[in-house]
Amino acid sequence: MLGRTTLSAVERKDRRFAIFAATPAGLTIAALFLYPLVYAFVLSLYELNDKRPEATRVVGLANYVRLLGDDAFLASLARTGVFCLFTVFGGVAFAVGMGVLLNQRFRGRAVARVLLLVPWAVPPVVNGIMWKLIFDGTYGVANSILMTLGIVDRPVQWLAVPDLTLGVLIFAEVWKLTPFLALMTIASLQSIPANIYRAASIDGAGSWQRFWRMTLPNLRGTIMFLLIVQSMWSIKVFDSIYVLTGGSGGPAGATTTVNFLAYLTTFSYLDRGYGASMSIAIMVIVILVAAFWVLLLGRRDKETRR
Repeated sequence: MLGRTTLSAVERKDRRFAIFAATPAGLTIAALFLYPLVYAFVLSLYELNDKRPEATRVVGLANYVRLLGDDAFLASLARTGVFCLFTVFGGVAFAVGMGVLLNQRFRGRAVARVLLLVPWAVPPVVNGIMWKLIFDGTYGVANSILMTLGIVDRPVQWLAVPDLTLGVLIFAEVWKLTPFLALMTIASLQSIPANIYRAASIDGAGSWQRFWRMTLPNLRGTIMFLLIVQSMWSIKVFDSIYVLTGGSGGPAGATTTVNFLAYLTTFSYLDRGYGASMSIAIMVIVILVAAFWVLLLGRRDKETRR
């Protein structure tokens, strides 16, 4: 009894110390996250346009209802979906492939892993400027290479054609974000015991069988994390769009994703109440997408264990 009482007292002291130690971080998170979130939600309940300050009034949830019938918002959602389709699935698949490759033993592996960090370490704005120069319609390196190889006979206006501009944006984002995802994959691969691969090889399993039946099941949790992170990054992409299009989201709105539309609505059109409602909607979308991946992959993981 005395032993249990003493242990309980020690546990209470540890719990109080943990709460005391975590309080500064909790208050910081509350100040940096909760306050802006609450402020944005309150702002979304107003009709507040700096071009018509006299018309400011409380409209409740009218801004959210307006979103459902806004063709520009719905088009930006569809555009964001297409963008995410390529950056999420393409980026994660490419990252897993690179991770598996760089987890093999070969000469220069350490150098290759260091070089892998370069795209991720480049600041987003610098990344956007670099790709804008590469795909410049007049002086870009991309046109020079393609014309030298005889693939095209005239310069391609990459950033003037809607579909091509969206393709450049997708390429730039995958190039920037994939290295981080690949490093996470490598870290996860190194936790898989090597003896199970040796045993599978002895049993006659080929490379593809080992990857499909051993590597992928052990990467399920990591892949779920990669899908969630890449989805969030893709939905909230901003820097590359701003730099590549000069802040317009063009041409013809081809790169105006839902996050960039919220920026334009708030800071270009000065419709702050409606822009705040878009921001809250984006947050809800991110939460729903993350929940979708957790439920989907979590359910499959339970089915596999059974």
